[in-house]
Amino acid sequence: MHHTLAAALAAALATGAPTPPAQLPTDYAELDAFVERRLEDTQVPGAAWAIVSSDGIEHTGLHGLDGDGEPVTEATPFLWGSVAKPVTATAVMTLVEDGAIDLDEPVTAYLPDFRLADEDRSDRITVRHLLEQTSGIPEGTGITDRFGEREDPYGEAVADLAGAEPLAEPGEAFEYASANYLVLGAVVEAVSGEPYAAYLREAVLDPLGMDGAVATADDAESLPDGHTYAFGRSVALDARFDPTGPSYGYLGGTVTDLGRFAMAHLGGGAPVLEAASVERMHTGAAAISETSSYGLGWYVNSRHDGLDTPTVWHVGATPGYSASVILLPELDRALVMVQNAYGYFQDGPLVGTMFDAARLLAGGEPGAAPPDSTYPLLLGALTAAVLAAAAITVWTVRRLRRGGWRPASRRRVAIGMAAWLIGMTGVAYAAIAVPLSAAPSAVLVALLAPDVAGLLAAVVVGAIAVAVVRTWAGVLRLRRTPD
Repeated sequence: MHHTLAAALAAALATGAPTPPAQLPTDYAELDAFVERRLEDTQVPGAAWAIVSSDGIEHTGLHGLDGDGEPVTEATPFLWGSVAKPVTATAVMTLVEDGAIDLDEPVTAYLPDFRLADEDRSDRITVRHLLEQTSGIPEGTGITDRFGEREDPYGEAVADLAGAEPLAEPGEAFEYASANYLVLGAVVEAVSGEPYAAYLREAVLDPLGMDGAVATADDAESLPDGHTYAFGRSVALDARFDPTGPSYGYLGGTVTDLGRFAMAHLGGGAPVLEAASVERMHTGAAAISETSSYGLGWYVNSRHDGLDTPTVWHVGATPGYSASVILLPELDRALVMVQNAYGYFQDGPLVGTMFDAARLLAGGEPGAAPPDSTYPLLLGALTAAVLAAAAITVWTVRRLRRGGWRPASRRRVAIGMAAWLIGMTGVAYAAIAVPLSAAPSAVLVALLAPDVAGLLAAVVVGAIAVAVVRTWAGVLRLRRTPD
């Protein structure tokens, strides 16, 4: 799935839990009230959040209703989107500690059939490159967000990477792609000899007490509907599940499950990794900007707007849901949050709620979210295009019935026909190609922005209608025009 998030550089976990500063709140009423206001503003039907320390979950907040119309509770399951990535990285590191995986071994050592279009490059991609998002595998390969049942989901998806052109040399540059973590899921299956979800439950979920985790299609049956947005309003959306998704984005569970995962990465809870492994994961390695990097499954910030303390974090979204885990290691605190709504054009406000809550937790002030005019302007422009196409079509048909065309040369009529045909074909093509360049598939466009997808479809139909009637009008005029 997809994500437009800034990360910042290098803060590793210290060994042992630091003493929380005196300014940290012990009464979370102000934070709760702030989150409630933001959730009302963003029209999120249901959400849950928790404040976590290395000793346990200190506070939980609940808001609204789930997709079945029931009040959200601590037992309500949500999907977590790309928050699955640090969970997968944790599973991989358990195998590293066991000596079953070497981070600097090529992926082909574990998956002999792993190939990209450039085999020389793909042969040099290591497990570390996948974890750090520096493999060169591009986003939008088409192997993620597949919701149908398949006999060998990971095997088929990895095989379908064979046609993908790498964007860069392995290890050269950070390039976020969920396919990296899908391949890691296949590596875990190959090394452990178990289905990915089974190994994940055995090595991570069960030891951490994440009893409500959603990691299989059967688990996903318990998911209430999520929500997307149409014309600025949240609307219900059936929960989707990708069988390869638990390793990159279709993992879920309750707010308590997410809190227990955060607690483990703050140094508390039932241990699944040694402290040195956690520190490696939380150390920025792939540079994103002067103040941002990506570690092993985590974004790492030495400084974040409005936060004067290092952060280690990940956010995520799937159709219908969004979530975050924001660790504040120097404060021995984390904020985790799950929401049953997500839309492509609502990403900023939804993510902003989670980070602003973390700012309040750290003793700072929430940021002022600038108004985003892109979404309403796009809806307005597409609506205008649909109305214009309808008006041109109706006007042309009326002129055809009345025969009211002014005399013109055959050359001029032919040029006019060609211009309309080429122009409308270009409009229809752009209405299809542009959104697909921003999303892995047409299905995701429809799920993450159904209003825009519907208007784009109407633009395509309108452009075709205009092309047809203008071409037919030109043909009739040519028949009536002497040579």
